Amino acid sequence: MAADLLGNDVTAVGVPVTGHIGVAPFGTAGPTPSAGASRSLVLAVAYKVPGLFTEDGGFEWTTEADGDAIVFYQEGYSQPSGLAKAELKLKLAQTDEIVRSIIRGKTADSNGYMTIDAAGTDVKYSLFTEEIFKNGVIRRRWAPNAGVLSVKEDRSERGSVLGYEVTFKIDRSPSVENNHFGEWLIPAAAAASAAPVVTAVAGDPDPAGTGELVTITGTGFSTATAVTVGGTAVTDFDIDSGTQITAVLPAGAAGAANVIVTNPVGGSAAFSYTRDV
Repeated sequence: MAADLLGNDVTAVGVPVTGHIGVAPFGTAGPTPSAGASRSLVLAVAYKVPGLFTEDGGFEWTTEADGDAIVFYQEGYSQPSGLAKAELKLKLAQTDEIVRSIIRGKTADSNGYMTIDAAGTDVKYSLFTEEIFKNGVIRRRWAPNAGVLSVKEDRSERGSVLGYEVTFKIDRSPSVENNHFGEWLIPAAAAASAAPVVTAVAGDPDPAGTGELVTITGTGFSTATAVTVGGTAVTDFDIDSGTQITAVLPAGAAGAANVIVTNPVGGSAAFSYTRDV
């Protein structure tokens, strides 16, 4: 459904259905603008994923100006102070060492023991969040300079989830042009109407071998869900466009290998590519 004459478009309403957060040590790079726009993005291993949220504990972002605006002598002229309140609040549902290390800023010893300072921690993090909406749109945000502002633990009740309401303070960073965070809004993938067709495969270098890149050309790639080479699933691939996929070759023997791209309709006919070791 497109927008009506008044600009109303119910398909553009963001209704969250799931999401996650990755927390990495301060200084960990986030995705590049182009990598973050890929629907098949895989986060760097440095990002810890603290698992489940409580049902009502999804992302709550606050971005508001802080401090009075600077007013000039001439009436009607002012500018923001430049100060801001940027925070992210969510409620984590798991009680484990990943969650504990994030909210306390330290790691337990071999006995599972740590000391806790109620005044908080000054440990800084790099945060990455992803929300998937009912309409298929994906919203991602990367905040490279964040710290835990507060932790509020739920009352322990028999038969209820013990949640940890965590508020992160987001500070400015040169990594996002001295702003607070970067944001991607990725449109819903178009519905597939036919199985993919592979017309060419080229390596870099060519022939490519294990761990090297190949560019797959064809059609029907926008909603690709899997790529296999010689029967082995490719775990790292990017959908560059509806007609091109960039993939890292999995391990395999040298010689002819069938390349197959799959989308929700089905798999492509096998395309033979002669690969290196």
